[in-house]
Amino acid sequence: MLSALLPSLRRFQRNESGVIGVIFGLALIPVMGLTSVAVDYGRVSATRSRVAAAADAAALATVKATGAFEQRKRVGEGALRGNIPFNDPNLEYTIAISQVIRDNVDAGARVVVSGRLKTTMMSVIGIQSIAFSVSAEATNSVNELTDVVFVLDTTDSMQGSRLATLKSSTTALLSDFESRRGSPDQIRVAVVPFAQYVNIGMSRRRESWLDVRDDYQTPVVETCSDVLETRWINCRTVTIPAVPADPNRTCMVDGVLRSCPRAATPARQVQQCDAVRGPRIVRECRRTGGQWFRWTGCVGSRNAPNHTIDGNYGVRVPGLMNTSCGSEVLDWTTSLAGARSMINGLTTAGETYLPSGLIWGWRMLSTQAPFVGRTSTDALPVKRYMIFVTDGQNTKSLTAPSHDGNNTADANATTLTICRNMAADTRSAIKMYTIAFEVNNPTVKDLLKQCSTLNNGEFFDASNAAELLSALKNIGGQMTNLRLTR
Repeated sequence: MLSALLPSLRRFQRNESGVIGVIFGLALIPVMGLTSVAVDYGRVSATRSRVAAAADAAALATVKATGAFEQRKRVGEGALRGNIPFNDPNLEYTIAISQVIRDNVDAGARVVVSGRLKTTMMSVIGIQSIAFSVSAEATNSVNELTDVVFVLDTTDSMQGSRLATLKSSTTALLSDFESRRGSPDQIRVAVVPFAQYVNIGMSRRRESWLDVRDDYQTPVVETCSDVLETRWINCRTVTIPAVPADPNRTCMVDGVLRSCPRAATPARQVQQCDAVRGPRIVRECRRTGGQWFRWTGCVGSRNAPNHTIDGNYGVRVPGLMNTSCGSEVLDWTTSLAGARSMINGLTTAGETYLPSGLIWGWRMLSTQAPFVGRTSTDALPVKRYMIFVTDGQNTKSLTAPSHDGNNTADANATTLTICRNMAADTRSAIKMYTIAFEVNNPTVKDLLKQCSTLNNGEFFDASNAAELLSALKNIGGQMTNLRLTR
């Protein structure tokens, strides 16, 4: 009988083991579920952090960019996609970039990213994806007063495509300023075109800090003497040979080697005679003098050390007679359209003397004469910026009051001294951005870099038109005082 029961007992034991396995399996389900939740939510948390950082970068990129909002929006979208692994098959997301408007003024940008991450382990318990959302907002300081002076190289070496690029890039930045500013006087601009000299405008002739006399004419003096008469003999026709064209001819223009092709000159015939004196005596009279000396707005430099400082105007700035100096400076204006028009009208002339543009850019921004900038207060601070663009080295140096020397090393030293003195002008607190545009001279680049560093700014090496535009966009973004608000 016992032997008959043993097989049944063994079957029950086996059945009991199966029950225990079932019980163990049922107990394991919540444990696995909790583990799945932890793993997948960890993935979501890491992804969300990465997307949040990308949204921050996109918000700042949108505010920093220039142009209409739709253009800036595309820049922000590009920055976002560059930081999110959008090719991740487990990640789906949508982007919304909107304009922040305060008091009817473009004040910044808001970025919202809504995403959904496919689960791995949680799919076992029926949860296929987890949704998340992040947002970021960047604003600019629309209520801060800003004064910007553009100090622009208009020397002969800037002619052609360089000047065209300078015009289009700077006017694009002005258009961006116009779209961002709050009240009309929130952003003011001034422009100082420079070459060997600066043209401050004839309307300033009677200023107390300027030394320029009225236009005058030298007396006419007639002198007569008895001389042997001049007779022309042996006149004949001679042929001047043709000169072939030279399309590969080059020449130095303001220290820059440029293409100067020469057209062909055809052969031509001219009359030539021999001159002989005498035998008769004749009376010959000559008139000398009568030359006009006129002032056209050009100024030189004071004697050392006043040529490197903004002050001590008891020693007046010398006006130069019968001197050419290009376009007149544009004094402070809130008409950014007017500033664009002025820049578009710039022409090139003359050689390079960097201190000429630098000292007048400083004088524009400082809080004293000749050009008085806005006074900053705790309640209404004024930020002052200089954007200095040049394409070459100093080819002229000081021969006070003129700049007719050729000592590049002396001119470089003067440039650096002005930058140091400007940095010491803590009342004006000027931030200086320098751009070397298509410059191959390392000495010039180092000089500009030192000037911007001394004045809390930044140096940009723009080797082509695209890089010049990029540099100005970068500067514009920095000047808007970008910040993340959330």
